[in-house]
Amino acid sequence: MGNVAKRKQELLEVSDTCINCNEPLALDQRFCPNCGGKRVYNRITWRNLFEDFVDRFLNIENAFLRTFLTLFRKPEDVIGGYMKGMRKKYLTAFSYFAIAIAFAGVFAFIVKNWFLEDMIQAQTSFYTGDAAELQKSFTSKMLTKVIEYQSVVYFTMIPVLAIFSRIVFWNYKKYNLVEHFVIYLYGYSHISLITTTLSLLTIWNQTLYQIFSFVSIFILIGYMTFVLKRLFELDAGNTILKLGLFCLLIGSIFFVFFIVVVILSFVAMKTGAGTDIEFIKFMKEQAEAQKAVREAAQVAKDSINGDTIKGAIKVVKDSIR
Repeated sequence: MGNVAKRKQELLEVSDTCINCNEPLALDQRFCPNCGGKRVYNRITWRNLFEDFVDRFLNIENAFLRTFLTLFRKPEDVIGGYMKGMRKKYLTAFSYFAIAIAFAGVFAFIVKNWFLEDMIQAQTSFYTGDAAELQKSFTSKMLTKVIEYQSVVYFTMIPVLAIFSRIVFWNYKKYNLVEHFVIYLYGYSHISLITTTLSLLTIWNQTLYQIFSFVSIFILIGYMTFVLKRLFELDAGNTILKLGLFCLLIGSIFFVFFIVVVILSFVAMKTGAGTDIEFIKFMKEQAEAQKAVREAAQVAKDSINGDTIKGAIKVVKDSIR
């Protein structure tokens, strides 16, 4: 009797309408013919919650897993299919991007709460004395800013890359600017999922993580080259040519941007203008911190040299005596 009562408590009241769209349902219908929603008979338990997770994310027929795997082998099927109107077989571009952002957020949370100090220590381990403390303060602020604005960087990079790509492929009329945006929405999200996963596997070892952080740049370039080659059906020569033009364009733009930022920061620090702007304040703080680090390092170096000279003179005097 106890088991029967327990099972009854686990059952939901069966309705004759769909809970998702309110369309009428026969009692023997498990799926709504209007919206495709599945009729649920049981209340939520740990078991069916876990089963739902497995069904949603680990099922080979799942749209996310299918999208993720196909983007490795045939990115043109996913991206090209979306541009042609395919919406059910694979995840849409913004859905895939949202998952990548959420996963990156989890990684940022883990870094901020458990590995931030290790990362700071790894990047400042070769400094000593006052220079070490100043450099740690600078690195801590810099890493915190990167973690806080990671999602913003992700989202702003995609339209920038799309514009560059449209310029590089100016003689190809196959895709317009918006479609180039979709290409990088899928491609950048896919690379983000890969690099975030690998970062989680390497972050326990800071040396390994630093190496991977450098290698990840080439992973991004390599994968996006592969995607563009497949989408535009490029031969080896055109692939190398377009890659070279892309790198030249990005390098030129970032060089100009860097020069402009340096000039504006220098003018703002000299004139005192823009001190209320968060970015200028941050740049000013980092410049002052770097200056203090160099001065502390120079003092330490002079002190070491002075002690060395004094020691050498003492040895000479002792040998003369």
